[in-house]
Amino acid sequence: MPVLVKLPLIVKDATVADLKDIDLLEDFVITGEEVFLDGPLTPRVAILDFDGTTGQLRESIPFEAARSEKDFGAYGFSRKPDDVGDVPRQLASVSVFGTVYKTMRMFEERDALGRAVVWSFEGPQLLVVPRAGELANAFYERDSHSLQFFSFRAGGGAFVHTSQSQDIVSHETAHAILDGIAPDLYNSISPQALAIHEGVADMTALLCAFRSRQLRKRVLADTHGRIDRPTAFSSIAPQFAEALKSSRHYLRNLLNTKSLKPDAPEKDRVDPSEPHEVSEVLSGALYTVVVNVFESLKRQYKEKGSADPSLVEKEEDAYSEAKDLDPRGAAVRASRRESGDARNLSDQEIAVKALYVAAERFKRTLYRGLDYLPPGDVTLADLGRAIIASDQASHPDSGDQRQWIIEEFVSRGMAGSASDLALATNYTHPAVTALDLPSFVESDWVAYQFANGNRDLLHIPKDIPFEVRPRLDVTKLYWHRDGEHEVRECLFKVSWTESEKSTTVGGLPPRRRVTVGTTLAIDWETRQIRAILTTEASAQREERDRLLQALVEADILQLGDHALSPGGGALHRAVRGDVLDGILRIRGAARMLHMDASPEA
Repeated sequence: MPVLVKLPLIVKDATVADLKDIDLLEDFVITGEEVFLDGPLTPRVAILDFDGTTGQLRESIPFEAARSEKDFGAYGFSRKPDDVGDVPRQLASVSVFGTVYKTMRMFEERDALGRAVVWSFEGPQLLVVPRAGELANAFYERDSHSLQFFSFRAGGGAFVHTSQSQDIVSHETAHAILDGIAPDLYNSISPQALAIHEGVADMTALLCAFRSRQLRKRVLADTHGRIDRPTAFSSIAPQFAEALKSSRHYLRNLLNTKSLKPDAPEKDRVDPSEPHEVSEVLSGALYTVVVNVFESLKRQYKEKGSADPSLVEKEEDAYSEAKDLDPRGAAVRASRRESGDARNLSDQEIAVKALYVAAERFKRTLYRGLDYLPPGDVTLADLGRAIIASDQASHPDSGDQRQWIIEEFVSRGMAGSASDLALATNYTHPAVTALDLPSFVESDWVAYQFANGNRDLLHIPKDIPFEVRPRLDVTKLYWHRDGEHEVRECLFKVSWTESEKSTTVGGLPPRRRVTVGTTLAIDWETRQIRAILTTEASAQREERDRLLQALVEADILQLGDHALSPGGGALHRAVRGDVLDGILRIRGAARMLHMDASPEA
């Protein structure tokens, strides 16, 4: 039987808590897990707290079960300052554990993915190391099944622990979750595909911050209800950044006008072959969409007392508000309650409500869009199409947010035009209508036969070998004008590889492998095609050349066993390239996101 466990979480980081004069900690309740053990440890997440001197695991933090059904379980951590830093070590470990779960829950909720997240590696547990050593960095690593958070001395000599930044912990957890949803991104050599990893992780850190009620109230009070100016929300990991350099006030700024357009103002231009720079184009666009939704909701609440259905359906609005007010963070069935007239609220209260509802509306759109992302070396335009198609299939009457997404993707050069992002949704096809979906989900052979017989539908080239991926049977929560609905989907992905000309710098082979593929989303009840999306890999050929060249010049790309340590494990500072029949294949390129000279979280 699931138990409720209450944990203290660090809000944002110590710098923000001091500047905003808010409590450093706030409670978060984990729901849905059946087993908690000393550690903290569950079947899905394990904290490994190593002693920096001996390398041995420190004593586990004991779990204290709830005394009654109305009570909460907890971890009995020590509050004494037993290590360098402002937060007691055991308290920090419990906070990391809770933040990992807070991030997982955002993805798993009924109105997002609607299922438990899975890891891309073999094994059920994500290993989390709060004190992995002395280094100005933090990263997710598939090979070791782990999140690793390091510590370093700031200019004044004080230790900064990356595990004590909610932004960084949530960001790295998002990398692990996204690797389970779209595992091809980890091996991609396309800058835009790698930028999706960074951009989604940054937006996840933002969504985590939005869920802090005290931070929302304080930031909105300080800015008179504005988020379209620099705030604690738009600044990612401020304490970490300032510790690296006193004049640097954030690791990345979500409030930006960065662009891929070559004729953009010089201050907004980015290097299209550098994933971190490209990610700022994506996160800047998505943050602007959140601002637009927030400002519109504020205006509608104040003028009419409720939101327009073109933006947020009435019961969707009520659902979000109820979830925000529920102290357990449970998915309250808001259709049983009426949302009050917002005109009765003060401007401050309207802003606090509007920001949470806007964040939840955006969360649903982004995370459900990730399910529609096709396999392979995807582009930002591929992501845009996936987000828009998923939202259009689910909320056909609520198109305001989609329009803002289209405008941002086009104006920043992530898509050539609005038509490049357009897709048909919710239509029939005889081959799909005739599918026996239970057999299709369960049998790889049935799925293969379907794909092979419908190559044109799935855009699979003639006579090329392909791979069918595991099918997903998922149910998600949606709202239409007639109320709340649960939509059951079958998500099918098929992939293949293509050979393309490659840079030969550093003695690399003249050709390389690129993965492409198709996602087919099917409505389980109607057998309609909700959407079909195929990778647009050819769009990034020149950028892949430049990225490979940069990896060779930095001595990060290693071929074959040269990428392995003497013990057979992957070298930390290496991306592996394998050559088969004279064609290069890159593995683990996402690891290079944390290997550059300027540390990134």
